Amino acid sequence: MRLFHSRATMAAAFILSTIPAAGAKDAWSGCRSADPETRISGCSQVIERIAKESKHNKVAAYANRASAYQLKGKLDEAIADYGKALEVDPGSAAILSGRGAAYRAKGDLENALKDYSAAIAAHAKDEAAYFGRGGVFYAKAEYDRAIADYDEALKLSPKDAKILAARALAWRQKGDPEKELSDLNEAVRLDKRSTAALAARGAYYQSKKDYAHAETDLAEVAKLEPKSSQAQNNLGLSLHGAGDYDKAIAAYDAAIKLDPNNAAAFLNRANAWRGKHDLERAKQDYEAALKLKPDLASARKGAEDVEKLLAKKAAAGAAPSAQ
Repeated sequence: MRLFHSRATMAAAFILSTIPAAGAKDAWSGCRSADPETRISGCSQVIERIAKESKHNKVAAYANRASAYQLKGKLDEAIADYGKALEVDPGSAAILSGRGAAYRAKGDLENALKDYSAAIAAHAKDEAAYFGRGGVFYAKAEYDRAIADYDEALKLSPKDAKILAARALAWRQKGDPEKELSDLNEAVRLDKRSTAALAARGAYYQSKKDYAHAETDLAEVAKLEPKSSQAQNNLGLSLHGAGDYDKAIAAYDAAIKLDPNNAAAFLNRANAWRGKHDLERAKQDYEAALKLKPDLASARKGAEDVEKLLAKKAAAGAAPSAQ
């Protein structure tokens, strides 16, 4: 099962408060909106007359628009706006963490590391910066350093399930299943709706071939995230592992319905059809997976194997019967 390390960011969520300049209340109302499009529009209006705003408001306008861009996946625009905010307030740990998160989402780990480290230097009790930097170290496969940062984040926020779940993944990479499960159990205890913790624990149980517990956790994730194709795909994997091909196929069907471009779900459904000895349907799904992702080696291997099995079956059917 492939589970993605958390990329949750404080920056994309925060909206700085302001005291609007005279005549700018409507624009500021938009700039503080929870809706990204409305926020971008409102902040852009404020920025057009930014010279009239206080230092705090200048930072807020750029930072709020940056976080909206970040939510929409416009990372270059977000990074540029965080940079403008930092020109006004170079020592803002929140803005540095925000830009670090944008760099990390873009895959620029070195700049993300610089910004998170600068945020920690500016504010040693910035839990978000430690958590973010831990994620960068994890992505760089520096698991001891990741765990050290997660430890610091947990000192500042000991009941944060997402930090425990992230540290559990680092323990997994270090080959320490006892600490991994301990962190995941505590994360779920603290937040029974933490899909990151439940999904990670489901993956842990599946790796131990404890499919009953895996199904319980992954079914809960699918319930909590009913629009998640990945959640349905992961549930299908646990059912598949248990040998329940029909239920697994139903879960893969749901995953594909939610995201027709989910190549992994087509691949996994192909494997389930193959488990049921339905080679024609398996062939169709392997081909669908390859159409979506031509470099998917496991789908190509599966398609080749099924072609051979179908050819062998056809040859056997065409052979004359013994007299």
